[in-house]
Amino acid sequence: MRKRSIILFSVLVIFLVTSFCYYVLNSLTMNISNFYKDASEYTVNFNAVSLEKRIADYMSHLENLSRSPILKEKDPVKLSLELSKSEALDDPYIVGVYFSDLQGNVHLPSGKDINIAAYPFCSDLISGKIKSVVSNAAKTPFYKDEIFCVARSIYDGDGAMRGILIVAVNLLAIKNPVSRMAFVESANAFVMDIDGNFLIEPVFDSVIRQFNEDPKKLARRDVEAISNFRESIVRQNQGSLTLNSVSMGVEYISFARILNTKWIIGLVETESNSYREFLEIRSKIIWYCVIFCFLLIAAFAFLTLSGTRGKSSHRLTLQQDSDFDELTGLWTESRFEEECERLLKNNPDTNYMILGIDIRGFRIMQQTDGVAAANEHLIMLAKRLGQIAMQQNGIAARGAIDHLYLMYPVTDKESALKEFNSLLYNGNYFAGRAGERVPTKTGIVFAGKDYEKDTVQNLIAKTSYARHGIRSNLLQNYSVYDAKMEERIIKDKKIERYIPIAFSHKEFYVVYQPKVDLTNGKVIGAEALVRWESPELGLCMPDEFITLFEKNGYINQLDFYVYQQVFEFLSARQKEGKPNVPISVNMSRFHLGDDNFVQKFCDLFERYDIPPQLIEVEIVERSVGTGDDRLLEVTKQLHEKKFRVAIDDFGNGESSLNIISEIPADVLKLDQKFMKSDGTGRPASDDEYKIVAKIVEMAKSLGKETICEGVETEQQIAFLRSVDVNYVQGYYYSRPLKQEDFILYLERNA
Repeated sequence: MRKRSIILFSVLVIFLVTSFCYYVLNSLTMNISNFYKDASEYTVNFNAVSLEKRIADYMSHLENLSRSPILKEKDPVKLSLELSKSEALDDPYIVGVYFSDLQGNVHLPSGKDINIAAYPFCSDLISGKIKSVVSNAAKTPFYKDEIFCVARSIYDGDGAMRGILIVAVNLLAIKNPVSRMAFVESANAFVMDIDGNFLIEPVFDSVIRQFNEDPKKLARRDVEAISNFRESIVRQNQGSLTLNSVSMGVEYISFARILNTKWIIGLVETESNSYREFLEIRSKIIWYCVIFCFLLIAAFAFLTLSGTRGKSSHRLTLQQDSDFDELTGLWTESRFEEECERLLKNNPDTNYMILGIDIRGFRIMQQTDGVAAANEHLIMLAKRLGQIAMQQNGIAARGAIDHLYLMYPVTDKESALKEFNSLLYNGNYFAGRAGERVPTKTGIVFAGKDYEKDTVQNLIAKTSYARHGIRSNLLQNYSVYDAKMEERIIKDKKIERYIPIAFSHKEFYVVYQPKVDLTNGKVIGAEALVRWESPELGLCMPDEFITLFEKNGYINQLDFYVYQQVFEFLSARQKEGKPNVPISVNMSRFHLGDDNFVQKFCDLFERYDIPPQLIEVEIVERSVGTGDDRLLEVTKQLHEKKFRVAIDDFGNGESSLNIISEIPADVLKLDQKFMKSDGTGRPASDDEYKIVAKIVEMAKSLGKETICEGVETEQQIAFLRSVDVNYVQGYYYSRPLKQEDFILYLERNA
């Protein structure tokens, strides 16, 4: 009975397969045009999806680059070089990664500067109409071949647009996939924009190509057909239509819009070509259909039982892969941002604490302990943050490298901070791999009903600012972002914006503070100090911008600007036959990292015909300790060139006692903290009196001169004379003077 059933079932299957094949063959014979139309639609849609994925990959490159620390670089030359090393350039079709400022200026790695403001995609982004764009193909200064650009706006932490990040892509990124499309032997593949301009023209003659070349040569009906076709592709994302062309006969066009672009990909299939293709493959169709039917029957049961579940599971897996960090299992930063935004939006009456956490010295751990061991610490910290998130009904995520994030609801700031310490830390450390004590830095910001509204991206950026404010203080494991910090950041950003303008407009100028001999009150020299008079910022004192210049690298340019002004001043005085006094110039500790600093200094000095004895180089004592050997080498090199060397702010660092004997400086400048008075002009304590006296005694025994800064009263002068200090500098004698005022002062007191 069972055997009979199997035979009957097999006969039924064979009958169904034969009937199906006969039906398919006859249907295709009777309706060959529909067959090719369906095949063309499938091919077009398949390749549209492929190109969309390629465009999405380029968008992803931009997204990753927009979060990269590279973009913190303000110097366009350095930024261009850093972008030229981007991993995005591993893609064979990406020809370059560029940054444009808000005026459309782009610095190329070749050193050439161009302006792209005239390109529509650039003006649209700068105007704020759109946030990202895929441009049409064009010849540009970027590259010798035709390219298109994928671009997006870049914003600072305070939400202000900074410029445009651009990935330039060779048009072959589109042409190569299209050229491998099915039916390419009998069909015309093309890619065009919605204005009718071809990015890739059809290979063979067709009415749409003829229209593009010279519409006047076409019949009126053909022109109307093309107009209808263009209206269709503007209205629809995908579809097909028939062109009844006078010159070309019946043409079938299948098309699809490529998402995130203004492009259409399509195939043009002529009736005669289609019929010839069908005749060549008709003998094979029956076998294809039979095989297809058997496979369909065999797979039917499996798909019925597990297809839906498998499909759902696959989608879930893809979702999980895109939302969760592979190493730690926490959410990715992009998913974290989405959830932060959702929580804040759906819970307007709740306060939240958002934390950005780094492991101190993580890169050093990777180098010394190995990547695997460092990652174990990271995994342990991520696990603890995940536990806290579950306990506190919050969320946790991992960003780049060792950046971790945590957000959960709190009642108020004070109790939240106490609770956070007890949740994560044992002292200032958390327990890492094998129970090791691992130090971290945490930046904290509060958001919600009791706090000002802000974007999630800005809130996360604020945790980073707060975290960096901790610096190297191992006794502080967290910092809370506050208004003062924000004011300082905004002010720094404003200052940074005007730095290039200040140099080009020569807004910096030098002032001179006289140095006076205590024995006779005569001027024996001066210290050159810098000031910045900005039309936008007003008068900026050094304590407002020097530290910032040291951070962003402009300190090198500023110092050499001051050196040149001093050399020019002394040279001009010498040519006029006027008396000169030695001028001391400051050397930033950051110059110690430049092996060629002394050579550059001497190259500039040698342009002016002045004796080296007129120049004294002041090195801040804080330079000592991290580069003693380098400081010793620089001092020796300066002495070889006959320059004097002074140690500035002496007594304010950690190496004061060692420096007297180890560094062969000519002068010790006592830090002005020693001049803090008790009201009588003497130091505030006998201990400070003894320290000053001892320093002077040791300096004299080693043949070094001493000068004291910050002198303001007659009592201080008397005290310094009593301990035999050589020279003084301070408001008692004179404030820092502009060049013309210093000349008058010098003439009166020389």
